Amino acid sequence: MATTDRQATTLALAHALSAAERGLAVIPLARTKLPALRSPHRHAPAPGPFAACHGECGRFGHGVHDASTDPARIRALFAAAPWATGYGIACGLPPHHLIGIDLDTRPGDAEPDSSTALRELALRHLFTIPPTVVVLTPGGGRHLWLTGPPDHVVPNSAGRLAPGIDVRGAGGYLVGPGSRTRHGAYTVAPGTSHL
Repeated sequence: MATTDRQATTLALAHALSAAERGLAVIPLARTKLPALRSPHRHAPAPGPFAACHGECGRFGHGVHDASTDPARIRALFAAAPWATGYGIACGLPPHHLIGIDLDTRPGDAEPDSSTALRELALRHLFTIPPTVVVLTPGGGRHLWLTGPPDHVVPNSAGRLAPGIDVRGAGGYLVGPGSRTRHGAYTVAPGTSHL
């Protein structure tokens, strides 16, 4: 493994452990933004006993179902995936019930940009977008972090609210700030990390 990859993995683990200290469950991610560990059941027949395994087998490789706030488990996950250069933060879990609003940018689109579309939705439905943590993506998009309701499951969606607006809820994850992907780094927008 190249020195830069080792450094990226070490930084990703440090950022993941820091997020876990704040109560956010994490998993290691590859440069592709996908979970770094593949399913141990990927070669099992579909109707078999492991078709719906969410980690009950005790092995790693169940994506967001592997997410943890336990430092020892996080270190074990990253040790099993030394190529990981980022981390994902599981959405919808207590204590924060994190919901991510992913605002994509698509230069040259005829549609209004996703930020404008979100403001129009807020106006139309009479809600206020609260000051919150904002993570800047390498592609010029933004992730808004919101606290979800503890008594309601918010599902994932892509473009359902408006073009360019995806929701990451229960069963989904957000790429954590400090992660490095093929396209660059995810960073916290200035002035929002304290929110």
